[in-house]
Amino acid sequence: MSGSLTFIEPTEEHAELLLGWRTRPDIASQMLSVVPYDVERQKAWLRRCAERNDYVHRLLCVDGVPAGHVSITVTEPEWRIATFGVLMGERAGRMGAAPLNFAYMLNHVFFTMGLRKVVNHIMGTNSPRLLKGQPMIGYRPVGVLKRQVVKDGQEIDLHVFEMLAEDWLTVRDRFRVYEDMDGREWR
Repeated sequence: MSGSLTFIEPTEEHAELLLGWRTRPDIASQMLSVVPYDVERQKAWLRRCAERNDYVHRLLCVDGVPAGHVSITVTEPEWRIATFGVLMGERAGRMGAAPLNFAYMLNHVFFTMGLRKVVNHIMGTNSPRLLKGQPMIGYRPVGVLKRQVVKDGQEIDLHVFEMLAEDWLTVRDRFRVYEDMDGREWR
């Protein structure tokens, strides 16, 4: 696999880059939220994110160049459950080692943050390869919420996947990634 993978914390200097990705039609169509093109609003969002203790996000970099944005949101603090957000803004984010971003994120959520479960929601309009790949990573398909999301007048299925910390422990050796998003090693 080519390309070294690193993660950096986004700052206000990244506002235009992130906003460009988040409002690009091919990416925005796969997002559950709608983001207006407003750089000042994006900067304010980045400032609020930096103050949150239930949200961790990073720019995924390939060979030092930002290629995507990944996030972990704690949805149920008492139950120690989170969800992931991933967007790949550049082609480099979908090639080489970059698709292994999930391994760094899973190490981060289970080891660094000490959570016990991840529940992800993926729109049915995403790549069939993405949906089929979830069980290969170790996610258990929970089900499909039929016509759950309405975007631009189109009703879209929402696929739900989950993984427990012990599930990750049983499969992570096959990916050979033991670092979290901040470079800490968890063996």
